[in-house]
This record gives sequence, C-alpha cells and structure tokens, in this order.
Amino acid sequence: MDLKKIALFSDLDGTLFDDSCQVSLRNQRAIQDFVQRGGLFCVSTGRTPENAWPFISRIAVNGPGIFLNGAAVYDYKTKSFLQTYTLNDHILRPFLERLMDQFPWLNIQVYNQGNICFITPKDQAEEWFIREHQPCCFFRLDQVEVPWLKILIQGKPEQLAEAEGMIKEAAAGNSEVVYSNPQYLEILPQNVSKGRTLKVLAEDPLLSGRRLAAVGDYYNDLQLLENADISGAPANAPKDIQEKADVVLCSNNDGAVADFIQYLDQL
Repeated sequence: MDLKKIALFSDLDGTLFDDSCQVSLRNQRAIQDFVQRGGLFCVSTGRTPENAWPFISRIAVNGPGIFLNGAAVYDYKTKSFLQTYTLNDHILRPFLERLMDQFPWLNIQVYNQGNICFITPKDQAEEWFIREHQPCCFFRLDQVEVPWLKILIQGKPEQLAEAEGMIKEAAAGNSEVVYSNPQYLEILPQNVSKGRTLKVLAEDPLLSGRRLAAVGDYYNDLQLLENADISGAPANAPKDIQEKADVVLCSNNDGAVADFIQYLDQL
C-alpha cells in the first residue's frame, strides 16, 4: 500500500512502549521510514501531551494526537489543543468526596487542561504512581480548576472491583467509564473515547484522502480499533481485543508497531 495514503494512530503504553516504557530501536526506525515515505504518524493515549512527550520526543510524530483517552486532541507542531471534551464537575465533585471517604486507599487524579491534579493526599499516594504521572500537582478537591477532562482512579484490581459499582452509578447518564489497564479505571466525558475522537479527526483536512490505521492493546483502545479502516493488536493484548483487530502482531516488547507498519506496507 502507498503509505502516503495512511494515517496511523498508535497507542503508547502496552503497544508502542515496551514494558519498561521505552520505544525500541526497531519501532523508531520503522516509524521514521513510515514518515519519510509520506505516512502520517499520530499517537493515541490516555496520557497528557506533556506527560507523553519525554517518552516520544525522538519519534517522528507528524500528525495531531488523541490524548486523555479521547478527551483532547493536541498538535505538537503548534503546541496547542485543537479540541477538548469536558466532564460535569457539578455532578462528579460530590461523588469524588464520597469515593475518597469510602475508599481512601485509592489513588485519584483529576485532569484539566493545565495539570494532573492528585486529590489523594501526598502521604497516601503510591510513590510509583506519582513517578508515572509527572508533571503533577497535589490539590484539595475544592482547589481543582475547571474544566475537567478526565478522572483516573488507580488501585489493585480487587480494590477497583469493589468500587466499580459506585463509580458506574455516579457516571451513568453523564460520563463514560473504561479500564485503561487492570489497575486504572477512568471516567471520561459522555460519548468520548479514542474511537469517537478518531472519527472527528477523520474530518480534518490533514487526514483527507488517507485511510485510518490504528493499533492498541486494551479496552480503552476498543473503539479506536473498531472505528479505524485497518487495525492491529499486539500479542500481549487480551484475546477479546485481538479478535477485534484485523491483524495480531508480535508483543509490545518485540516491536508491535514496526510489525503493523510492515503489514500496512504489504497490503
């Protein structure tokens, strides 16, 4: 296939990144070649643009990216948000107060356009979780500025399972709830996902005439894969995610994105 006709949206964690959050040399070289041959390489992640950049600064990203699991579109070239979707903080603020009171062991962050806002007290937050979400700030819930774009709740799988019913009840009719990995449960604006934001981006003149390709490994990538013209899932993805993809690739540790680019090149 002529790569000039492709816009490729890649998930980061568990897909482009290996298990140590590095981009393999194989993936770097494949993306560079893809871009040099006219392809448009874009990212699709739950991370913020600022948090993602240190990990992808050496990658040839040349198109707008989907961030915060679909709640934002950001362009590194112009260093600006092109689109954002917001949560109803009037409903969710009192809910978070109840959640923190009932499940104080959970790590909770609220994302706005400027900050990753930890509302879990710093002395209670997991140190590794803080390291993974830099730059961040600690706020009381009443200090977190609006608009809110995403809420991230972290805990052990059994802890999240215990709180899941309460979270889904609070979100019903006003927000979306999705797992982005077994320890992360996220609340997104209503009708927002990576896949729905991909459909919006398909109308961008920059993507005009290109087929949309997407690769991702988890349930927050499901609609992304479903709404793409061509989709791939790494071998480390759950089986039901693999079944939704057009092609199953090698694992994220072995260069899944490079595999996907090779697959596209051979179509």
